[in-house]
Amino acid sequence: MFRSVARIALVLAVLYALVCWWARWISTSMLFPAPLPTYGEKLPGLVMLPGPEGRKFAAVYRANPQAKHLVLYFHGNGEDLGSATEQIEERVRHGFAVLAVDYPGYGLTGGKPSEAGFYASADAAYRHATEVLGWPKERIIVNGFSLGGAGALWLASREKVGGLVLQNAFMSAYRVMTGAPVVLGDRMPNLRRMRAVRCPVLVIHGCEDGVIAWEHGRRLFEAAPEPKRSFWVSNGNHNNLPEVAGERYWRELADFAATLP
Repeated sequence: MFRSVARIALVLAVLYALVCWWARWISTSMLFPAPLPTYGEKLPGLVMLPGPEGRKFAAVYRANPQAKHLVLYFHGNGEDLGSATEQIEERVRHGFAVLAVDYPGYGLTGGKPSEAGFYASADAAYRHATEVLGWPKERIIVNGFSLGGAGALWLASREKVGGLVLQNAFMSAYRVMTGAPVVLGDRMPNLRRMRAVRCPVLVIHGCEDGVIAWEHGRRLFEAAPEPKRSFWVSNGNHNNLPEVAGERYWRELADFAATLP
């Protein structure tokens, strides 16, 4: 009896280990389904940011003489700088300067997509904003959409910033699929990293998001430090919040920025 139970336990342990290995292997392609580039070298505001080991990260800087804050923008996993142009320009029109960056394998950024490369691109953008463009750290708002929320939260948990805005972000990569933390080796642990954030936070999420459930936004908001704000968009799904919320979406961003020190 004992041997039978031990064999069953061993088989289950091996199967669980295989599931964890499979999740790690397949998750990179699911997290980073880089599209074909939607822009070229003539994209307005295009700059190439230096990174480690001679890497170059494509980025767009849109200055705004009236801006009090720089939005450091991280796009979703199915976009690049070209397809995110509308979101970048809308932020400029609503009073912000914007710096957005492409991840390895996206747009004109070379290399293969990876989690380490994703964070390296975020770090390169932050260094460029503070050391080259000269933006004070307390006037930088890191703003991430979907996958980009992991880059924004990674920075906000490590560096001094003025504020953090998450839109349709997830608690962690695996929990988008599992809901609960049942698979070892989870990636992009946003919920855990929120504990290290020391700046004001705004969490935006669509109540009808069928890609990253609203529960992710709620849990991230609960874990966020004070002062914090939330904006739950009724009838909003994963990709249409500015369209569904209209001008209120931009008022929420402006009101949040106005509260920053």
